[in-house]
Amino acid sequence: MNLRPKLMLAFIVLVVIPMIGLGIVSFLHSETLLEKKYSEQTEISLKAVGGNIGYFFKELDQLSDGNLTSSEVQDTLKYSSRVNKDDAGAIIAINQAEKEMKRILFQHPAVSYVVLYAMDGTMFQAFRNDPKTFRPIDFDTLKEHPLYAEALKLGGRPLWIGPYEQQGLTGVEPPLFTQMRLVKDMATFNDLGVMVTQYKTEEVYAMLKTFLNPSPGGPTDRYVILNRQGVILLDSGKELEGRNIGSYTSVNLEQTGHYSSARTNFKGEDSLVSAYSLNMNDWVLVSIKPWNSLTNENERFVQWIGMITLLCVLSAILFNVFFVSRVAKSIIRVVRKMRLVEQGMLDIRVPAQGKDETVLLASSFNSMIERIGSLLTEVRSEQERKQHAEMMLMQAQIKPHFLFNTLESINALAAQNDGQKIMLMVRRLSNLLRTSLHQSEELSVMQEIEHVRSYLEIQKYRFEDLFVYELDVPEEALEYTVLKLTLQPLVENSIQHGFEGIEYGTGVIQIKVEVEANQLVFTVKDNGVGMSEDALLKFNGSAGSTAITRSNGHGGGQAAELGERRGLGLGNVADRLRIHYGSGYGMTICSQKGWGTLIRCVIPKNRGGQT
Repeated sequence: MNLRPKLMLAFIVLVVIPMIGLGIVSFLHSETLLEKKYSEQTEISLKAVGGNIGYFFKELDQLSDGNLTSSEVQDTLKYSSRVNKDDAGAIIAINQAEKEMKRILFQHPAVSYVVLYAMDGTMFQAFRNDPKTFRPIDFDTLKEHPLYAEALKLGGRPLWIGPYEQQGLTGVEPPLFTQMRLVKDMATFNDLGVMVTQYKTEEVYAMLKTFLNPSPGGPTDRYVILNRQGVILLDSGKELEGRNIGSYTSVNLEQTGHYSSARTNFKGEDSLVSAYSLNMNDWVLVSIKPWNSLTNENERFVQWIGMITLLCVLSAILFNVFFVSRVAKSIIRVVRKMRLVEQGMLDIRVPAQGKDETVLLASSFNSMIERIGSLLTEVRSEQERKQHAEMMLMQAQIKPHFLFNTLESINALAAQNDGQKIMLMVRRLSNLLRTSLHQSEELSVMQEIEHVRSYLEIQKYRFEDLFVYELDVPEEALEYTVLKLTLQPLVENSIQHGFEGIEYGTGVIQIKVEVEANQLVFTVKDNGVGMSEDALLKFNGSAGSTAITRSNGHGGGQAAELGERRGLGLGNVADRLRIHYGSGYGMTICSQKGWGTLIRCVIPKNRGGQT
């Protein structure tokens, strides 16, 4: 990193970030305090609303208690047991009883509809002109409903049914509260029948809206009442009624024990959601307050933090431009030149200008680059000489003893006066010598294959039925190039070492070339005696070291005598491939004693100019 950005970074890390961090911590702490504060306030509000709602239903329960003992209910149900249903006057009597029941409707403005079921199945109704939702079914059908059995268990205590609960019985629109109670004879305490009363919800809506804090043009608060199944019974906004609360939030509000509050998403909006158990029919009162409506002051605080941060950044930039830049400019110039030198550009020089210590820095840099350049030139030259000498040595290794044996074979053919075989042997030998003496370091795959074919044919004549060979080379591989004398040492290893002492028939050498996406793969496989585990570990364990002993170039006659037995050596081939193509390519050997050897050479695909 340059010096100027480093100083800039230091300023930001040591000044700006601590300031921003302090602001963020303060903001988060204030958010926590606000959430706690509004949660406490909401709990008070919910308790107040819940108290009003509880008082409202308690008032309706007391009103219903009075109705159960009133003459309008008691006499009507008793009269039902005495009236003859087949009598024409029964209809008149029922109508008269229903008129008497209408006095119940005017005891409270919330009462909308009353229906009495006598135990003999007679039904009496009284209602206002307001909409009603209860479906007056016959008594036998009512007795099969689960609510009837639940009302009997309560023994006269009220059973409340909220809007959108038991919709098949109480209906849907408009939302009404329904109460079902068992009526008992006040004299004998026998069951007289069942009273169903429906109450309007306007007063409950009014109670919910009393504590709302609407914000003009922005999000508004919301109160809802839901049951333990999560169904929304009433909504102060009259928008979500009849739906499940789980569709709008992930918090299980219906499982609230007494009171809970959390900041979460409601309808995709960040909100403070609080729930309070009404302790009545397992209903839960829920308050939803959009968080934005609670944190207007915090937004202004965040804006101030942003403005202060921006001023700090601008101050740091001005400080960097007008002060740091002048001091660091000369040092940065030298650093940039060093980066170019790292990329291999050794002709770079730094202008030595000025009268301070930077002149000495520039001069020392220039002197160092000149020295590095001269040393690199010497190293390259020495490396080239070394590689050339190694190549000449490897080329010389194939000549003396192998050439001597081949000429002896030609001499034997001449003694037999076999001119055709002499001609073939001389042609193959000349092909070998031509490839070995070729000035180019790389040959085409075609030339390399012809070279190894000539070598194999000569060896087949010399060793007669010792081995056979197979070539599998696709046409598309012939146009690519390969390092010369790559395959010949590999097949030589199979002949001289793999088939030595073979006892199970003729040896087989398989040579295969494969063209892959970005590389060529040469495979030489034999069915010889294989390599020992120690030899294989020695070859795979150390670079340039193989299980086959190689001549060190000393000893003159001894080297010539062992030349054919040792050849170029697997290690030499592995070294040459690694040096020429890089560490990503090279040679691997797989072998097992008694099962043969497989040698795999991988080189990059390259089309050279060799012919």
